[in-house]
Amino acid sequence: MKKFITILVGALAFWTESANAQVVPEIHYQFSIPTGTFRNFVEKPGPLGAGFQIRKTLPNNRISLGGGLSWFYFPDKKGKQTLELPGDDGTYTGFVTNYTNIYGLQFLAQYEFKDPNENLVPFVKTGLGLAYQNQRQDIGLFAFKYDGFQFMPHLETGMRFRLPRQGALNLSLTYHYLPGAGEVNATSFAGLRIGYSGFRIR
Repeated sequence: MKKFITILVGALAFWTESANAQVVPEIHYQFSIPTGTFRNFVEKPGPLGAGFQIRKTLPNNRISLGGGLSWFYFPDKKGKQTLELPGDDGTYTGFVTNYTNIYGLQFLAQYEFKDPNENLVPFVKTGLGLAYQNQRQDIGLFAFKYDGFQFMPHLETGMRFRLPRQGALNLSLTYHYLPGAGEVNATSFAGLRIGYSGFRIR
């Protein structure tokens, strides 16, 4: 896993160094709510979501392309339950805790509906990439692990509020969907994201 993260960070660093146009970094925090069948695994909101993005502005300065790294964590203590264990292990009653970590790398495209230099700028963003997820289910003495790679598309819409010195505060709504792959369950969640961006590197 450490090697995977190192490769992703290196790829974004290379993008930054090789860019010959304006580059816009962004950091953000996201509060997420499970949706769809993912709620069968975790029902409670995911309090931890963070990411870093770099986008390069095109000659049409309302459009920017880039990439991003993200991490989401969803814990859910479900309390005492009786579950049927896989195979011939029978049933077990105990305290159940489900949780998952999602690490993502995405290609991103953003369109801004007004001139980027204005004070309030609505935008839409789409992402497509790959995620590594490790889902866990702890049942007292037993633990079940489901790890794997999944496609990771997402949609985002929001508003950018210009701050002094070329900074900007971003508020947006997001939706992520990761289709099931192997033993890893399909995963979907909506989020409220707050970020800081807009300062430029040449």
